[in-house]
Amino acid sequence: MSIEQADKVVQQLWDEDVTAWQAHWVPVFRIFAHDLVSDAGICPGQLVLDVGTGTGVAAFEAAKCVTPQGFIVGIDHSEPMLTAAKADSRKSGRKSLRFLTMEAEHLLFPDGLFDAVISNCGISYATFHQTIAEVFRVLRKGGIFTFNDWHLKDVPAHRTFSNILQQYRTGNPSRKLRIQRGAIATLERFGNRDMDLNVQVRELRQAGFVNVQVKRRKYTIVLRGIQQYLDMRFTRVALKQELAELSRVRRARLLNELRKELKQFMRNKRFKFDWEVSFVRGKRP
Repeated sequence: MSIEQADKVVQQLWDEDVTAWQAHWVPVFRIFAHDLVSDAGICPGQLVLDVGTGTGVAAFEAAKCVTPQGFIVGIDHSEPMLTAAKADSRKSGRKSLRFLTMEAEHLLFPDGLFDAVISNCGISYATFHQTIAEVFRVLRKGGIFTFNDWHLKDVPAHRTFSNILQQYRTGNPSRKLRIQRGAIATLERFGNRDMDLNVQVRELRQAGFVNVQVKRRKYTIVLRGIQQYLDMRFTRVALKQELAELSRVRRARLLNELRKELKQFMRNKRFKFDWEVSFVRGKRP
């Protein structure tokens, strides 16, 4: 499977994951977004673009900083995610937000329009090169681009979960599940091997960005318990499919093994685990 094909499959999964994303993942990614916006130095009156906005987590954080005169534009390819973002925007009553359906690698904006561009883990590896070039184009001179990224292998709880799942998942998957597995594995391999942090920094410099800086932050995520973490993982579409294709006995064994191994992350009756995120900042000269 090519990286482009894998990206299309994962995009379809992303479209179906709105409910799970809002319920379980947004609280975590809001923490990341807070530091992302801080690194970008967003201030009142600026015009800011949020690339791969999803349900608008980073856009809402940035909107707190640009008022009263500034404006935030969030773009994403996912209509379901943007529908949720627009609904939240209406509820918030903020007038400084707008969400548009758009591909990150083909930004439909004039050159030099934005004071800052941000992306909260929202840039696909498959189109990273084209997206960075487009971001550079739409930034004004002196504008700041800040994005963040993380890898599964750098999050101990996620790594433990995945290792156990590998042992128990069906060896005779349906065509649907086989395609989903292949797409996710392809993107993970590509990200770990061909699009690591050093490559991303080099891509920024080659695109023309200067003063490229990297910060690595380690967050401690705190959940109520193991079950909340399992809900966080298994409400995602691809993992729901993994469970659905297991026999009742094998599913029970998987869940029992997960609960046993994940006990190592229990501290003071809370499920706690470290999550390392890399933040990259560059300037258009």
